[in-house]
Amino acid sequence: MRKASLYFFLAFPFFAWAQQGWMPLGRIVDAPYSALMRSSKSDVALHSSIRPYAREDLKLLVVPDSLLPNAWKPWLDSITNPQNRISGGPLVEALVGASFGDNELMKYRVGLGGWLDWSATSRLTFHVDVMGFGETMPNYLDSLAIKVDVTPGEGFAYGGPTYTHHDWNAYVDYKASKYFHFTLGRGKHFFGEGVRSLFLSDNAYSYPYLKITTTAWKIRYVNLFSAMSDIRGTGGTWNQFDLKFTSMHYLSWNALKRLNVSIFEAIVWQDNDPNYRRGFDVNYLNPVLFYRPTEFSLGSPDNALLGFAVNVRVGKHALLYSQLMFDEFLLSNVRAGEGWFGNKQGLQLGVVGHDAFKIEGLMLRAEFDYVRPFMYTHSDTRQNYAHFNQPLAHPYGSNFWEAIAQGEFRKKRLVLSDLLSVAMLGEDTGSTAYSSYGNNLFLPESARPLRDGVRPDDYGYFLAQPSSAILYHNELRAGWLLEPRSGLMLEASLTTRVRTPERGEGLVSNFFRIGISANLRDRHPFQDARYSLE
Repeated sequence: MRKASLYFFLAFPFFAWAQQGWMPLGRIVDAPYSALMRSSKSDVALHSSIRPYAREDLKLLVVPDSLLPNAWKPWLDSITNPQNRISGGPLVEALVGASFGDNELMKYRVGLGGWLDWSATSRLTFHVDVMGFGETMPNYLDSLAIKVDVTPGEGFAYGGPTYTHHDWNAYVDYKASKYFHFTLGRGKHFFGEGVRSLFLSDNAYSYPYLKITTTAWKIRYVNLFSAMSDIRGTGGTWNQFDLKFTSMHYLSWNALKRLNVSIFEAIVWQDNDPNYRRGFDVNYLNPVLFYRPTEFSLGSPDNALLGFAVNVRVGKHALLYSQLMFDEFLLSNVRAGEGWFGNKQGLQLGVVGHDAFKIEGLMLRAEFDYVRPFMYTHSDTRQNYAHFNQPLAHPYGSNFWEAIAQGEFRKKRLVLSDLLSVAMLGEDTGSTAYSSYGNNLFLPESARPLRDGVRPDDYGYFLAQPSSAILYHNELRAGWLLEPRSGLMLEASLTTRVRTPERGEGLVSNFFRIGISANLRDRHPFQDARYSLE
């Protein structure tokens, strides 16, 4: 029986097929492709800011099959080969470690699942992956789970202090023509070149979506329609989740060989008004119209956001990137400098270099993110820019700045990385009415302090007020890839975290763990329990 199973797996290559579909949304898997897309050596100008990557794009790169090493066993390499008509593999996590300074020293994380791709035809592709987890977390993540009821990006946190949660993703992708891809599924997306995105990141939990990807000339245009969930007060009971919808556009234009200009826009509206069930608003189905005029034509009931990005390739292996995000904007109030609450903007500046100092496989990055108070909030909290109790963009939400330094070295199956983040976080005075200084995405804008005992104060809202906290977070990681196409690897990591608030006691965490990890998607340990949803 064992021999028959082995022969079956090894027979997969005979069903070779030029697979369509999408790469996993995980940097352990797609980082080598990002590096080549950004290189001036690449003869084709692809759209590296739109993730997950289309597999058909990777065929245009120079020897794409050589970017990832072979799996540690031939049979594992065989069954995961994306050129097979059917491919798949196991997803396993078994990590044990210690969190020094916590009440309970020993921590663990176990997970089990798998993934499967099927190219039914040359144009039709199916994908599914699923994992279930059980874990105990260091104090700072345990505090987050208690306050917002979720594990970062991986679902509702059932139980505690031992938490169980699960994650599953799936899609069906159809290539309708040379120019169009239609994808219906459940998963995550990322728009941007940075570690963070101020547009849309993979920080929150997976969600149902319909994606239309149009590619023509030097332009790629993504229409993303999604169903999000507000899960406050539901205890994880899925049929009690409040439904809201998002409709997003992302246009990426390779204006010059080294210059990319992108535009992002999003609209969020809720469907849980007991007096009026809106459903999916057909006004936002127009694939070419800017949402802001449409939103104004509807009486401006919804939450609209607009962003711009400029990315420049420098030298042979470097990229300068930026994002500018607007929730609201009045130039006169910006110039006045009085801290108007409606000045909701975010800025990202960064540089990333590959094969740095002529060392093959070395990536270095520096990034700065700045987000003003009240960014991503709304007068109706059901329409905030969040899903499953987590921000859809930066994990710190709003009212902060963050500086990031990152280094990563790869050689064959070896991955060494270090990610350092230093941030200043604004802290509200509480989670009740009239206590919001723009930190909590789940408080309405009207929760600002009162200026005359009656009306909320409109001015005086600056970054890191009324008090602040400095957050130092560093993760050093070493891994040995067992199966590079799904990110399965042996790893050891050391996390050092120091939180120093202006008010209250500080918190120091040193968290070490070792074992086998599944990295089909990125995990997000850089979190902070900035507010409570109780």
